[in-house]
Amino acid sequence: MARCEILLVLVISALIFSKCEGGGGQPFAAKASLLRFWRRTLPGARLPPFLLQKASPLNATSVALFSLYLKNHTLSDHIESFCTAAEVLCISTEVQNARAVAGPSNFESYNQKKFQQYKANDNSFKNYSDDGNVVADAFGSYGRDSNSGSQIFKNYAPNTNLENESFTTYASGSGGGTGDFSNYGLQTNIPDHHFKNYGSGSNGLIQNFNSYAEQSNVIQNGFTTYGKDANAILTDFSNYASKSNVITNNFKGYDQGGNAASGGFTNYGDDGNRVTNKFQSYAAKLNGGDESFTNYGHLANTQQAVFNSYGKNANGAGISFSTYGNKTWFDSSSEFTQYAKGSNSPSVEFKSYSLNFTFKDYAKSGVTFSDYNRTVKRASVEAGKFFRENLLVQGKTLPMPDIKDYMPKRSFLPGSLAKNLPFSTQTMPELMKMLNIPENSSMAAIMARTLRECERAAVKGEIKKCVRSVEGMAEFAVSVLGSKVEVLTTESTAGSGHKVSVGAVTGKDGGKITRSVSCHQSLFPFLVYYCHSVPKVKVYKAALLSMEEEKKINEGVAICHLDTSQWSAGHAAFVALGHQPGKIEVCHWIFENDLIWVPLPA
Repeated sequence: MARCEILLVLVISALIFSKCEGGGGQPFAAKASLLRFWRRTLPGARLPPFLLQKASPLNATSVALFSLYLKNHTLSDHIESFCTAAEVLCISTEVQNARAVAGPSNFESYNQKKFQQYKANDNSFKNYSDDGNVVADAFGSYGRDSNSGSQIFKNYAPNTNLENESFTTYASGSGGGTGDFSNYGLQTNIPDHHFKNYGSGSNGLIQNFNSYAEQSNVIQNGFTTYGKDANAILTDFSNYASKSNVITNNFKGYDQGGNAASGGFTNYGDDGNRVTNKFQSYAAKLNGGDESFTNYGHLANTQQAVFNSYGKNANGAGISFSTYGNKTWFDSSSEFTQYAKGSNSPSVEFKSYSLNFTFKDYAKSGVTFSDYNRTVKRASVEAGKFFRENLLVQGKTLPMPDIKDYMPKRSFLPGSLAKNLPFSTQTMPELMKMLNIPENSSMAAIMARTLRECERAAVKGEIKKCVRSVEGMAEFAVSVLGSKVEVLTTESTAGSGHKVSVGAVTGKDGGKITRSVSCHQSLFPFLVYYCHSVPKVKVYKAALLSMEEEKKINEGVAICHLDTSQWSAGHAAFVALGHQPGKIEVCHWIFENDLIWVPLPA
């Protein structure tokens, strides 16, 4: 590195950490720059306060330093300071460097720890990592070779963002004991849990997963060789990931080679949205034991399950599927490949199971099917999430959905940084390396999903773009609508989850069909918005009144899509309202921290 660059780094480093978080009032801060851009580019438009808050908190000195790290390919060496200063959502590396905890301790108000060969017999993790932002803990060989211990994980990491937990050879080789996961990861955002060789080789271990990851968003759990070669392990999954959104569970080699294992999945993924479960070699070579699935995926929306070599070459195992997938709607499916193949005296029963099942090369004896549900039953959709245009009339009442923004807190990056960071499916491995994001993590899957959506071809009549700055968003909106625009967003979240009365209603462009650009948050380490313009829409502002006092509590912004002909027949709007694509208009509210741009009258 040249001498001048070294001096620059030393000077900047001395300034950055005292200034990088408060740059709003500094003339060279990203927020000050945004204000100048807005006044210059959109002099007649109001800047929504939340957009200013989401602008980068970095100032000029911090931007220069991180730009230098990018240029020298050393950003990953400074990832903690970058993520903190720039308000980027990263997986903490603190747990990787933390001192291993090896003995008894108080586990209340505790986080970011590495538990290595922890052997205390009785532990309680209560209110652990409560309301944290990024929680990363590692339990390596926890309780290994212990005898009849009891571990209770109660209210573990509730209300957190980006939770990464690793349980490796947990209770492996233990002689009995119990583990209770109750309210584990309740209402968390992006929980990522890995259970590897959990309870392998143990004897008489009892595990309860009760209300595990309930009401959470974007869940990924990996159970690899869970209970392998264990004796009489008992595991109960009750209300697992209930009412959660985007769930992916991988069970690989679960109870493989075990003896007399017993497992129960009750209300597993109940009321979940977009549930994917993969069972590979589950209970393969299992001797005796019983596995039951009761109310599995009950009322789930879009469930996909794959059972590959489930119970293959097992001996005398009993497996029961009762009301499996009952009442799920038509976009759900389950595939059973080599199910119980090569098993000795299997007992497999499918009772009251639903449509869209595929069975390939399964055991022909010992398997019974009863009460096959041939009717398609639709999943429920939150009341008020979609509605018809005739409800946007003063005096009407309607249910208000929960419009709160549950996304983790992040900020936009300054343009000079954003343009130098990879942002495509092809370059995603490079970006993951820069941000120290592990492969096969929930965040990696989320990033891939967002990038695919950004890169997909626009549908007929759509104009779309993913933007990484407020300036980029404004430039896109102006390119579609012209320079005279208005930015609209719902005023607050008041009334969410309750019935409201509609007050005065104003239709943009006189209530006629108008042009618009809608922008919705996407999940990514730094802030990304998906903006698009679609034809044939109407945009309304409506006063929302409390039912009790008829007093104004909110000002809602709604968009009505008049042309739904290209929407999927399985779209939640048609599940909620009935009808088919192209037969009705569909309206919805603009949620918190989303926005819509419309042209001002000429």
